[in-house]
Amino acid sequence: MNREEVLANMIQFAARAFRKDASEINENTNIAEELGVQSMQRVAMSASIEDEYDVMIPVAKFGQFETIGALVDFVMEEA
Repeated sequence: MNREEVLANMIQFAARAFRKDASEINENTNIAEELGVQSMQRVAMSASIEDEYDVMIPVAKFGQFETIGALVDFVMEEA
């Protein structure tokens, strides 16, 4: 598992959870400002990450990640 693969997966997870086009999402995408803060969407994305990487991300902690890249870094450290 390399960072580029994890980033590609995070973009796909975010696109599905937040109903956005994946081409609009990148490593520097601000999760709260550009994607949204609805908890159900965050739960959906967290579930995808947990299923794929066996990494637990409590909803409260998910809110601490400012960008998609920060979330990728966390997954890389935990997985």
